[in-house]
Amino acid sequence: MRGSSSHRRMWSTVLTLAVLCGSADLHSAVGQTRDGSLTARVTDTSSVNIYAATVRLLGTHWGGTTEASGIVHLEHLPVGSYNVRVAALGYAPDSVAVTVNDGRTTSLTLRLRPAAILLSEVSVRAQRLGETEGAALSRQQDAPNIVTVLPGDEIRALPNYNAAEAAGRIPGVSIERDEGEGKFVQVRGTEPRLSNVTINGSHVPGTETDRIPKLDDVPSDLLGAIEVSKTLTADMDADAIGGSVNLVTKTPEGPPRGYIAGQFGQMSLLSRTNGQGGLTYGGRFGDGGRLGFLIGASIDRNNRAINDVEPAWAVDGAGRSYPVEWSERDYLYGRNRYGVGGDLDYRFDEHSSIYVKGMWSDFENLGIRYVNDVSSGGDSAATGHVGFGTGTGVTRTVSHRTPREQMWSLNAGGRQDLAGLTLDYSFNSTGTRQSETDYRTSSFDYSGGDLTIRYDGSNPEVPTFTYANDAQAAAVLAPANYALSNYKANYNLTTGRDIGGSANALMRYLWGAHPAAFKFGLRLRDENKDNDAGELAFKATGTLTLAQVLGTFSDPHFYSSITNSYLPFGPVPDNGLTSTWEDLNPAAFKDKTDSVGNALASFSGSERIYAAYMMNDVDLGQFHLNLGLRLEHTHSSYVGHVAATPTDSAGDPTGPTTVTTVPGSRDYDDLFPSVQLRYRSDDNTNLRLAVTRAIARPNYTDLAPSLSGSLGSIYQHQYSNLSAGNPNLVPEHSWSLDVLFEHFLPGVGVISAGVFYKNITDVILQRTFVYNGPYVPFQGYYGTQPQNGGSGHLLGVEARWAQHLTFLPGVLGGLGVDVNYTHISSSVVVDTSGRTAPLLRQAPDLANVAVTYDRGAVSARIAWTYNGPNITAYGDGSSTANGDNYFYAHSQIDGSVIFNVTPSVQMQIMALNLNNAVFGFFNGTPSHAYSVQREYYGRTFYLGMKYGF
Repeated sequence: MRGSSSHRRMWSTVLTLAVLCGSADLHSAVGQTRDGSLTARVTDTSSVNIYAATVRLLGTHWGGTTEASGIVHLEHLPVGSYNVRVAALGYAPDSVAVTVNDGRTTSLTLRLRPAAILLSEVSVRAQRLGETEGAALSRQQDAPNIVTVLPGDEIRALPNYNAAEAAGRIPGVSIERDEGEGKFVQVRGTEPRLSNVTINGSHVPGTETDRIPKLDDVPSDLLGAIEVSKTLTADMDADAIGGSVNLVTKTPEGPPRGYIAGQFGQMSLLSRTNGQGGLTYGGRFGDGGRLGFLIGASIDRNNRAINDVEPAWAVDGAGRSYPVEWSERDYLYGRNRYGVGGDLDYRFDEHSSIYVKGMWSDFENLGIRYVNDVSSGGDSAATGHVGFGTGTGVTRTVSHRTPREQMWSLNAGGRQDLAGLTLDYSFNSTGTRQSETDYRTSSFDYSGGDLTIRYDGSNPEVPTFTYANDAQAAAVLAPANYALSNYKANYNLTTGRDIGGSANALMRYLWGAHPAAFKFGLRLRDENKDNDAGELAFKATGTLTLAQVLGTFSDPHFYSSITNSYLPFGPVPDNGLTSTWEDLNPAAFKDKTDSVGNALASFSGSERIYAAYMMNDVDLGQFHLNLGLRLEHTHSSYVGHVAATPTDSAGDPTGPTTVTTVPGSRDYDDLFPSVQLRYRSDDNTNLRLAVTRAIARPNYTDLAPSLSGSLGSIYQHQYSNLSAGNPNLVPEHSWSLDVLFEHFLPGVGVISAGVFYKNITDVILQRTFVYNGPYVPFQGYYGTQPQNGGSGHLLGVEARWAQHLTFLPGVLGGLGVDVNYTHISSSVVVDTSGRTAPLLRQAPDLANVAVTYDRGAVSARIAWTYNGPNITAYGDGSSTANGDNYFYAHSQIDGSVIFNVTPSVQMQIMALNLNNAVFGFFNGTPSHAYSVQREYYGRTFYLGMKYGF
């Protein structure tokens, strides 16, 4: 928290007094009453533990929900006789009489039968925790904060092959897509950087140079659930302005069992094939099931093809936008995604347990990219948006993409009940790694004579080019007219690791006649981030022609799903032949590696966060009040680089450029109060109100005084090329207000609606500038730099209806719906002129519509997901091609049909992207969109089988 030292001392005094007074009250309250305790275990008719079942003492305010073991402890109960009622979504409720004795613990076991209106469940499955829709809704219903859970059953019911795509089905959550798959998660209209991602509650560092973990690295088959907390309690990390996304791995419950599954798929685009496989085995072993063990593994081979066109635009003096470049790109991927997850735990008794759980994933994002790039001299439009460009250049490029990414998490801890206290502790290590090894790009330039291009930008989403005559069109298709001009090879490594631990204590007590719980704890998080940039660049001095290394790849129907008015893709280099020639002929190249630029783009950063919190829950009749206060002390540091070139009075260099290492650090404190009120008008209806505070810290690459970009005249006036760090950045903070109504329906369903508001201060914006030194080669280049702006705000509404329509007659009783919609508006001042615009990545509309069918042996889904257009970078705000840069709206339809052949064998048919949705970016405004990238992938169909054992 920034402010005067007296301000900090005041808050420190407040915190100390609150802890002391709270402790005194607890001691007084606990000592007043003769009491006992109750331990209840809830199972189904097969003795399988039921998670998140509600256990209540009728006629009183005492109650709780079961944990992973199916057990709930109710302590400090006045002695006497009670009727205990237990209920869980999807099960018929039950009740039993029990007597609580002074100073003793009473134990009982309750078994629930499935509700008569429930349809048959999927039979082929390993026993698991919280993977059913009923358990997920129970978790949402009884949580002190606003949380939505996507269970494992729903994750695997549709073609969600990575964690990001699965999370995109959750109300209020959208995803940033790339290369045909979901990649980053966005919660409630905030950019990915403003949300916290955890695995089993442990923070995960960013995969690339920022703070954002890439969730396309994580196979969805490893997950038991995805939890999205939209409001924060005091025992959660505070760096989650948007929300906190928790990936929950599978947990062993019930007798040992498992499954093995496999799928084969084919894409309509270039008939590329895909395949997936998975294996899970686990359960509880030994006397009383004290030992839990589970192991799961997943493999995914995705041979995705992509057709992509990326135009570039210029704006003339009259404000007319016209195309100056047409870059056709064909991708052939061979992406491999591997994952392993496991859990080992031991329950000494119902009061003591220990565990170790972990997850590791490896994503090989490999592929070949072919590029046919046509650029004109850029004459302004002669008639409307139609004109001619002279001095046209054509470049044909092949790239061998080699990014490889890992993500891992290891958690160990335990729990112990001691004399009215529940103590728990945990240790964690999480990490990410992204590497590129010989990520090579080789370019062949056209040298067959002058070219004139006719361009037509009358359709700004699909501008077209044609050559002036047939002779020129034929010349650009002749491989002998192209010679190797240069190649680049990237060797980059980015690593992130987070080591931490926590210790917590929970004390249950009576506040007057009301059951309450006081929780307090400590947490340490130590994060490191390193980026080592290494790009090698070589200019060709030899005469290798495209004809000598000609590839066999062709795509005669390139982009035909969008338009037939495109340039023929033409001949492309063979990657293997080209790379081999380059390696065998080093004398044919001049080394143009920018070692200074590599140093400027490299950095390291670290962050150590010390947190202490206290939180109190109390039931006041139909009200549940959660009050929390969290204190975080942050020590951040970084190491960046600056370069300087000595010059004379005319600005000419007089000596070599020198690179200097620049360290920096900052310490600050923050208080995060939270108030969350839940009013339960009946057992199935909640009204919630929450006021919470959160933080978003700057990216390490933004803090370090780094400078990165490409040298060359074609890059000089591209703001997206050059980026610079800013050591003066401070964190963003937010206050959030949430109101939510939710009614849980019999037969596993919910109707909910709510409104939320966020006020964000010190918003970090990418602002444009012209570089003026001290590194001479970049002088005069356009670039962007992160800067703190003013305050921004965000206002949204969200609603959901999920229900199995069992009241319909006959076979129609198998129908169901799951619909959610979120509308968001936001505003922030984006430049010094005072112009306002929506916050980055804030889509105005998010929606998911799923129609389900579950009856007998058949389970089917057809689902539509929609994300509205949203700004990814600010331009000048005009309706020209110099305007803001947007993601296109994304509308996608997926489906699946599952058929249970036997209780152990299941067949599945899945369809991904049935409507061949387009992904890309445009400049301007949503009503005046000038395409700068539009790509599509075709449809993919899968046939799979699962065998349970």
